[in-house]
Amino acid sequence: MLKKLLIISGSLIVLLLLFNSVIMPWYVKHMNLVKVPSVVGMNFIDAKRVIEESGLEVKQGDLRYDETKPIGQVIEQVPIGEQFVKNGRRVYLIVCGGEQLVEVPRLISKTLRDAKFTLEQRNLKIGDVVKKFSSEYPEDVVISQVIQPGSKVKKSTTIDLIVSNGIQTGNIIVPELVGKKLEDAKKVITDAKLKVGKITYLASDLPPGQVIDQYPKKEKSATENSEIELIVAKKRKEVKKESDEEINDNESSNTDKEKPVEKEIKKEKQPTKAPANNDKEKKTKEGTENK
Repeated sequence: MLKKLLIISGSLIVLLLLFNSVIMPWYVKHMNLVKVPSVVGMNFIDAKRVIEESGLEVKQGDLRYDETKPIGQVIEQVPIGEQFVKNGRRVYLIVCGGEQLVEVPRLISKTLRDAKFTLEQRNLKIGDVVKKFSSEYPEDVVISQVIQPGSKVKKSTTIDLIVSNGIQTGNIIVPELVGKKLEDAKKVITDAKLKVGKITYLASDLPPGQVIDQYPKKEKSATENSEIELIVAKKRKEVKKESDEEINDNESSNTDKEKPVEKEIKKEKQPTKAPANNDKEKKTKEGTENK
């Protein structure tokens, strides 16, 4: 039995060697087959050279964006490596395009709010905003953008904008007053040859006396002696809550006040029996006299 197993095993080994060394090379030669080289991980140029040297044709497939791999690296190939194909067959290589870029939209003539929303939809952000007086564009409308529309940029790139500040009405630029103390804000206004206008106090959590808003806004143009209205923070009123003891004392005092009244009401409700007895006595006396 053991002898038969050894003979069978030896025969299989001989057949396998014969297949690999004789039959397969003959088949490949006569069928004109080529072994596809594995080029995943190689640069596209090097991969193209290796495949063409093996008698196959190279065709670049779609780009696949992957920021973890270098640009131009082969991510996938079809057919895969180590396969036998006919000579001259086309091999498709999918190449890494690096981090996906975003096209910058046109923001000119949009309001600042719409421009911000448009950029957020494309994973972009508003950068520095420079205000500029304009008679052509209304206030808060984008006049120009630093990165031109159609440019390709990375995600989260900031886009600097030039925004209209409206029509210039005077030669004086309104200073920023928000965050300053009222007295300091008044001095800044007078130093800028402007006047302090209406002051409105508004309850706020900010320190009392701090300017929380102004009109006209900062960087607006104004003429000499123009009034600047201010909104100033004031302390919120504290609402005092009665303690439980005070409430209980009030309830007990109210109860004590009500007790005498209840006694008087009870007294008034008691029936008066005396008049009934007097009537009986009168009738008895009258009867005696008649007799």
